Amino acid sequence: MRKIAPILALIAAFSVTPVMAEEGSATIKIDPSIPLSPVAVPITENGKLVNYVFLSIKIILSPKADLYKLVGQEPYYRDALVRIGHRQNLGVPGDPNRVDEALLKAALKREVASFIDPRLIARIEIVRQDPKKRIARTVPAKP
Repeated sequence: MRKIAPILALIAAFSVTPVMAEEGSATIKIDPSIPLSPVAVPITENGKLVNYVFLSIKIILSPKADLYKLVGQEPYYRDALVRIGHRQNLGVPGDPNRVDEALLKAALKREVASFIDPRLIARIEIVRQDPKKRIARTVPAKP
């Protein structure tokens, strides 16, 4: 144990050292985004439920936004996404396995305007789309 202790201390010292900038000041890089927990969005065709798509979304904030204040509102963003998904079909017409990204982003930005200034959101990224089950397309894909 005595031989390992100095090695462990050296590893610990290097692992907690802050990143140094050229001028010598310590900098910490913070990702100005709010990752949302996966949310199931229903996909309908002709008024009937055909599938669910689980979405992982990341909301990228503008530099003016207060990250610490807005990160606490993550449940409100998920709630807004669920309300949007039940109000209108967000699926790609003819493909029950995917969500129309442009439609979703615009609708989510509109919906969150009720509790946050929309100028504080730089952009919305859909990180992942996972359908509950794979269903054959009803319309062939465009080449």
